[in-house]
Amino acid sequence: MNLSRRLVLGGGLASGAMLALSPSAFAEKKMPAWHAGYATAPANGFGPAPMKLVSGKAPAGLSGALYRNGPAQFHYGDAFASHWFDGDGMVHRVAIQDGKAVHTGRFVQTNKRRQEQAAQKFLAPGFGTNGDPSFAVMGPDDVNAANTSVLMSGGEMLALWEAGSAFRLDPVTLETRGPKTWRADLKGMPFLAHPKREPNGRVWNLGVSGRRVGIYRISPAGELEDFGMVDVGAASYIHDWTMTDRKLVILVQPWINTASRPPFINSFEWRPQEGMKLLIIDKDDLKKTRWAQAPARSFYHTGAAWEESDGTIRLDAAFYPAPVLGQGGGADLIRGEYERSDLPPATLTQLTIPLRGDAKLFETGLPGEFPQVDPRRHGLPRQFTVLSAGGAEGVPGGTAVALYDWKSDTADTFDFGSSHIVEEHLFVPKPGSTNERDAWLIGTAINLKAGHSEVLVFDAMRVSAGPLAIWQADYSWPLGFHGTWA
Repeated sequence: MNLSRRLVLGGGLASGAMLALSPSAFAEKKMPAWHAGYATAPANGFGPAPMKLVSGKAPAGLSGALYRNGPAQFHYGDAFASHWFDGDGMVHRVAIQDGKAVHTGRFVQTNKRRQEQAAQKFLAPGFGTNGDPSFAVMGPDDVNAANTSVLMSGGEMLALWEAGSAFRLDPVTLETRGPKTWRADLKGMPFLAHPKREPNGRVWNLGVSGRRVGIYRISPAGELEDFGMVDVGAASYIHDWTMTDRKLVILVQPWINTASRPPFINSFEWRPQEGMKLLIIDKDDLKKTRWAQAPARSFYHTGAAWEESDGTIRLDAAFYPAPVLGQGGGADLIRGEYERSDLPPATLTQLTIPLRGDAKLFETGLPGEFPQVDPRRHGLPRQFTVLSAGGAEGVPGGTAVALYDWKSDTADTFDFGSSHIVEEHLFVPKPGSTNERDAWLIGTAINLKAGHSEVLVFDAMRVSAGPLAIWQADYSWPLGFHGTWA
């Protein structure tokens, strides 16, 4: 989507507005540098504030806005959030134009956010939170944290959560406009945090309700074209999914919700003996489906998929041998405590689904998370996947950007070591380019030595050479989950 100059640099430059972090309940405890990623953000947000180009040179032709979303409310007084997934969402916008970068961050003003801010305490139940019995829950949007991802659709920025409505935001100011209703009878229907956009702009997404899964088809202009339902056979944890140019692929991992009561993480049971089931759906006729079987794996994020001429489907994902990310929920990190886990990390893996027979895994051996692909190749054959990789002693999170080449089975990697926590990076094609690797990789990180958040830009042709440009804020903002480039 092409943005106007207002959409890119709107809101102006403010050198000092809302930059200081909110008063901390941790004043008597010296927090490690990485705790900046889990510190509660100011209630009024950040900026708009200019970022400083501290390394390299701004790439000519890089123009647009990086949006990101993630939890940013972790304590009220001395009460800590009990799960990272349940913190109120804050959407960030980094507008890049003419070599300048401007950061804005705003909390999404959900019902949960408004009530808890008024009470100055945690109230709502959630994925890992019991909640206060006095908190009235009439539907999913009463507990909606709007904290997971973002989608640009029909000129609106949507803040996404996986168990309720998308929330509409002004794409420049990030002012909350309210929940998105795609159709009157779908009001409050879950809208997953991982929609998929075809190269032509059409968007597909799921809405999960137990074993019933809704399928949204949304036009490039942001209008709902169709909605259907499928039965996936079990109330599996479905955070992400994938698609080819002709098929939707729902990965039904054997992590099953058996009780559906808060904290919901306690309701899930890991059943590896059942393996992973794959539901493949025809985009043109949602009633045309087939199933495939795969080895048991847990996952949170896919890269993308494509279909070959003989009907074979290939997809990549960050697979775990068992559910690990949800366990513990980051509660220790929120308190400033970290002990390196012995649990195995996710491994970038390709899953091959033949037209008949069981699916097979090819594990690259590259540990990492948040896989992303070139948006021009989404659903089509491609060669590369970028992900947050690496790790260093005493640092909870990725420290590297790695671009994996599926043809050569090698990774082009730049690792900051213990100086940075590196977040998800996105492909941004260079203007006029068609080569998959003729792109920038853009994402965020926390510079642990400086104590500030940064925006990094790599050339996908030479990742190991390090960032082409680094813009640094005068402050840090909390670590997030997912973003988009517009």
